[in-house]
Amino acid sequence: MAQTEDAAVETPEAETDAPAPQIHVEEKRLKLKDFLKTLVKIKGSDLHLQGGSIPMIRVDGKARFLDCPPPDDELMTEYVKELVSDHEKWDILEHKGAVDVAYAVPELGARFRTNVFHSRQKYAVVMRRIITKIPHFEELNLPPQIESLADYHRGIVLVSGTTGSGKSTTLAAIIGKINRTRAERIITVEDPIEFQHENAKALVSQVEVGTDSESYEYALRAMMRQDPDTILVGEIRDTFSLTTSLKAADTGHLVFTTVHATNAWTTIQRFVSLFDPNLRELQQQQLANNLNAVVCQRLAKKREGKGRVPVIEIMMATPLARKYILDGEFDKLKACIGNRESGSQSFDQHLTDLFNKQIIDVNEAKRLASNVDALTLALRGIGNSDTRLR
Repeated sequence: MAQTEDAAVETPEAETDAPAPQIHVEEKRLKLKDFLKTLVKIKGSDLHLQGGSIPMIRVDGKARFLDCPPPDDELMTEYVKELVSDHEKWDILEHKGAVDVAYAVPELGARFRTNVFHSRQKYAVVMRRIITKIPHFEELNLPPQIESLADYHRGIVLVSGTTGSGKSTTLAAIIGKINRTRAERIITVEDPIEFQHENAKALVSQVEVGTDSESYEYALRAMMRQDPDTILVGEIRDTFSLTTSLKAADTGHLVFTTVHATNAWTTIQRFVSLFDPNLRELQQQQLANNLNAVVCQRLAKKREGKGRVPVIEIMMATPLARKYILDGEFDKLKACIGNRESGSQSFDQHLTDLFNKQIIDVNEAKRLASNVDALTLALRGIGNSDTRLR
C-alpha cells in the first residue's frame, strides 16, 4: 500500500450488506499515512482503525474491510500519538475517553476530521476525509433552488440530515458563491474547519474550535463583535448556539447552520426543542420571522453503481409555514413541503425526479422514500392528493 501505485487493488463489490475483504494492502508494518494514501486513491470517505480489528474503509457509503492484518496495540498507540500531539488533547482522551482532532497530510493534499476513542480498553480511530476544494453547484447535482439561498442578505437557513449526508458540502458551495459574488464580511465557526475559503470578493474569517478559540461558546460570543454580514455556525449544539444564531438573524445578519434531523419538518421540531424555556415565545417569533428555508439531505447511490447523488427535501418559509411556526403547529409543516410552493419539495418528489432522469434506480428510490406506497404510485405516473408527488 505504501510505496507503489498498485499497492491498493479494488475488487468487485460483494453482494451482501456486510463488509467483506475487498481492498488488498501490501503486507508490511503499515504507517498511518499508508492507510490514508489508500483512502485517497480509492476515493473513500472514512477510515476505521481499531486495535485487534481488521481496518475498514467506507467507499460511496459502503463499508469495506482492507485485506491486511489488524493493527496490534503497539501500532495503534503509535498512530494515536501521531494524531494527538497536543498535551491538552491527550489529557482529554485519557480522562474523558474520546477526543476530536484535525489531521493534515500535505503530500496527499488532504485533511481529515478525526475522532480518537477507546473500545474495550483499546484505542480506536475514525478519520473522515475533508474535501477542501470549494465545490461549485454544477458539480453537486443540487436542485437550483439551493443555489438561490446564497442570494439572501438576512435571515436563517437550516441544513439538516444524518452524519455524512453532505450538509457541509452544500454549505461550502453556498458560502463559496457568496464569497465570489458579494463584497462583505463572512465569519464561520466550525469544529473542525472542513472547507478552506480563500478571500474572493468577500473577506472570510474561519474560526476552528480548539485551535483558534478555546470553546464553541466563546467563539460564538466573539463572533458577534467581529462585524459579520454572513455567518456560518457549524452546528446547533445547545440552547446557547441556537439563541446566538436566532439573535444574529433577528439583527439583520444572514445565518447558515446545521441540525441533526431526518426530514425538513422535524428539523423545526428539533430546533424548537432547544429553545430557552424563558425565551420560548420570543424565539418562536424570531424563527417564524427570520426563517428562509430548511434543507434536509440524504445520499442516493447512482444507477450505474459508482458515486452518489444528493436527495434534497426543501421547506421554503412561505407565509403559511411561518404561520404554523408562529402558532406552534409544527405537525402541519409537513403539508407545506409537498405542495412545491416557492421551490419546496419532498424527498419523495426529488426521488421521483431522479428516477425519471435515470440517475437512480427504483430500488434506491424506494430505499430512501419517506412513503414507499405513495412513491410507487408516483413512479407509475399516478398522482395522489395526499402527497402531490408529481
